[in-house]
Amino acid sequence: MKRGFTLIELLIVIGIIVALAGAMIPMLTTTKLTAQQAKVQAELDAIKSACIMMHYDTGTWPVAGTSGAGLLTSAGGGNWTGPYLDTWAKDPWGYPYRIIDTGTNPPVISAACWGSNNATGGSLPSEADFSVLVAPNRNR
Repeated sequence: MKRGFTLIELLIVIGIIVALAGAMIPMLTTTKLTAQQAKVQAELDAIKSACIMMHYDTGTWPVAGTSGAGLLTSAGGGNWTGPYLDTWAKDPWGYPYRIIDTGTNPPVISAACWGSNNATGGSLPSEADFSVLVAPNRNR
């Protein structure tokens, strides 16, 4: 007598495995997106801290843009004791973080990430914009 699995039994087992894998994929993408968002928030907080340290040292804010000028290299302010960051990081989607200056007085500086589409706004959760306000110390 031959022992083994019938074709029906194999198809049932394969069907169960496919159903379990199908249920896991959305959970894994949600977990990945949550991890990416946590990474963005941590890096924006580090940029904010670096901006504040630079402002305390020099009385100036970093140059607006995506290069990290002022935080990695001196932007001409006196008492610059940087670099305030080791490198200018890229977000999880490969785009550099940006410093935004509103040009108002007093200045309003923010550090931002524009998500996977690298543009403001977006309809997908991965396209969400992140920013952290770096406000000047008005008590100083």
